[in-house]
Amino acid sequence: MNLVFVNMAEILSEVTKFVEKCLGPLGVEDISATLKSFTIQLIATLILFIFVRMFLWKPITELLEKRKEIIDDELNSAKEANAKAKSLKEEADSIYKEARSKIRTMLEEAEKNGQIRREEIINEAKDEAKRRLQTVDSEIEYEIQKKNKEIKQAIVDIAFKAAEKIIKHEVNEEKYLDLVNEMIDNEGDKYGL
Repeated sequence: MNLVFVNMAEILSEVTKFVEKCLGPLGVEDISATLKSFTIQLIATLILFIFVRMFLWKPITELLEKRKEIIDDELNSAKEANAKAKSLKEEADSIYKEARSKIRTMLEEAEKNGQIRREEIINEAKDEAKRRLQTVDSEIEYEIQKKNKEIKQAIVDIAFKAAEKIIKHEVNEEKYLDLVNEMIDNEGDKYGL
């Protein structure tokens, strides 16, 4: 335990020496030297303050004021630019929304026009098909009538040839033709000719 106290005493004496060394003139017992040094330092500080106040204070203050004005102008310009940017952004947004609306309207109109045109094309195609069917029906009816006449004529020719062979001399052709036509018409009605 004695060893611990001895070490503590040595440590305390070392700390005391270090503090005295750091304090410098204050640690000295000559107060008149310390006061003299303090007075010189105080006078030098006052002279420095007066010099700075008389020769440097106004230019430094003006420089700082100018710098403050420049910074204020830059801040105002930045605020104006920011406000203008917001305005431009809002304007761009409204233009974008308007353009989207116009495009949507144009697409809807194009779709309607496309549907109308499609219906027109379909109706035109149907009308054309009807006309062609009517034309084909007319042609078929004409061909049926034509073939019926040809068939009737062929039957008459065959009947005449047959009758000529059977009765060569005494048959009157006009009477026989009327009789054959009447028979063909009666028989043709039965068969839909």
